[in-house]
Amino acid sequence: MEGVLRELLSLRSVDFDSFDIGIPESPFKPIGLATAVPDFGIHSRRTFIWHAPKEILPITRSELDRFEMDAPDGFHLILSERATHSDCDSLDGTKFQIVSPKQISQWIGSAVLSGELVASAVLEDSDDVESNDVSTYSNEGEMQVLSSKIDIDSWTASRGIEGFSSSPILLEALIWRVSGDLHGPSGSSEKGEWTILEDPWSQRLSIIGESESMQRSPKIRSIEPPNGNWLSVDKLKMEISKIVNERRRGDSGEVSISGTVRSMLLEKWVLDIHMAMIEHYRIFIPGWLINLEADKILHGRNGRLYDLVSLK
Repeated sequence: MEGVLRELLSLRSVDFDSFDIGIPESPFKPIGLATAVPDFGIHSRRTFIWHAPKEILPITRSELDRFEMDAPDGFHLILSERATHSDCDSLDGTKFQIVSPKQISQWIGSAVLSGELVASAVLEDSDDVESNDVSTYSNEGEMQVLSSKIDIDSWTASRGIEGFSSSPILLEALIWRVSGDLHGPSGSSEKGEWTILEDPWSQRLSIIGESESMQRSPKIRSIEPPNGNWLSVDKLKMEISKIVNERRRGDSGEVSISGTVRSMLLEKWVLDIHMAMIEHYRIFIPGWLINLEADKILHGRNGRLYDLVSLK
């Protein structure tokens, strides 16, 4: 699909130029840069053009907010094969414009009818034919689910709860990859890398160890938290610093009559958050939708119940 979009943009837009400034782990893939895209009402604005490949989940406002953190300054046109969540209705039109899957189909269809593009049938039985719709990037990070830390049967038995219905769901969260320098006393420093889970349901960050198992996400219903549960950029950086910073026993010592005594003072090692590389991708936490007196969400890692928000 990206190849088709690039070809049509080169025909229909002004000063179109392909570019490759992809954002690591971003759901949006770079297509090109243009000074005008008249078909979508953009006539004299330097525009970055992106492609949102097909996926089971819609584009959300929180996803766009996090994309904006890493994207270059300017106006962004997103050609999407994904639906758009209702929380994007109030999107700032001076920053983003999303072209829906229906609009893309009509746009490509009109180009085929006008003869600008040539359509051909896909030979399903041929092993030698490769489809141009195959993405050239891995989207696996966005479709992974963390392992559950609770068993619903044990959780139910320990609380003496019986006779309720339950169905598995996925709870949206984020993984942050952080790499940077820890600065210690006397100008010393060392490099480090951390994998951090942002759980918007419990509204906390936690470091994920290398032994943490992740699995391919099943195609079941998913649910995202209220937008206000996500950390702001400033709050996120502050919380990352808190959990990454370390206190270590110092190596200095002082001489006494009986010999050298190692200092018991703890030295603070602090992450240089301003120079750190921070990347993120979406991940899911297992959970259950259960019906007690009202529908509730059972978190599969902390065992807590949360109020139901809109299902996707």
